[in-house]
This record gives sequence, C-alpha cells and structure tokens, in this order.
Amino acid sequence: MTASISARGLPGSAPDRAIPDFLAAFYRAYLSRDETLLQQILHDDVEWLLMGPADQLDIYGRRNGKAETIELITRIMPCYFEILDFEFEHLLVDGQRVAAYGRVRARQRETGRALCFRGAHFLRFENGKLMSFRSMADTFDLVEQVVGHPIDITKRVERIPLVPEEDALLIV
Repeated sequence: MTASISARGLPGSAPDRAIPDFLAAFYRAYLSRDETLLQQILHDDVEWLLMGPADQLDIYGRRNGKAETIELITRIMPCYFEILDFEFEHLLVDGQRVAAYGRVRARQRETGRALCFRGAHFLRFENGKLMSFRSMADTFDLVEQVVGHPIDITKRVERIPLVPEEDALLIV
C-alpha cells in the first residue's frame, strides 16, 4: 500500500482497495463506538491489549472478553479522548490476520486539543469476528501532545536509593 487510506472512509465493502469486509466492519464499529456493531464484530472471547503506561491511564492494559472490550471502547476511552480516524499507511492482510501501521487521529476530551500519533494494530479474526487485538503507539509523542509541550529528556532525575545505605540488612 502506497497511499494512506482513512478507516473512517471505508465503505461497507471495499474490494477495490483490497480491504476485507470484516476489517472494514471492525474499524467502522471501533471508530463509531457503536455497541451494536461491536457486539456483531467481536468474538465472545476477544483478547484486547493496548500497550502503554497502564499505571498512568486505565485505557492501557489487557481486556478479556466482549463485555470488558466493549466497556473500554464505549465508556472508558471516551473519558480521555475520541478516536476520529486511523489512517492506514501500511496494511498487510494474510487471511484473517492483519497488521496495520498508520496515524491515529483523536481529540482530547478535556481540552478539545487535536491529537495525531503513529500506531500499529495487530488483529486476528476467526470466521469474520475479532479474536485478538494488539496495539502499540508512540505514547511519548502522545503524552507530549496531551500535556501541550515537549518533554525534556535531558533533565537528570535525582537518584534516590530504594534502601538507605545504613540499612542493617545490607551489612555483611
């Protein structure tokens, strides 16, 4: 694939674009956050993983099953931002396995700030239903956009020992 394709613009059937119907259906459901569409495209035992700082944002981490995944997409994610589009820059489809790389376009809920960052999706379908979703994103870039300024990575952080040097347990 040479030119980017907007997931938002995918039709119900996209044979001319080599995008399988099940993939177009997934992105329609995901971007619209439509619970009925999600119920139709997600496998009952779907495994969902957004890799990122789960201790900082509860959108990251693992979800198991249709109910947890739908709750994440329809209730938890919108608390932080609305995903507006996923622009495919690279797309590899091998049967019911998909690897996609592109730009995620979103809007931060709290500030209305437009967000754009790169991400990769790895999907596995069974009989047209999403069985597994793995996502990796440039979370550093995303955090800089969310806070509204570059993060200075040259600043030294003071090293604080976890155990005081005079701790009796360390004396041999």
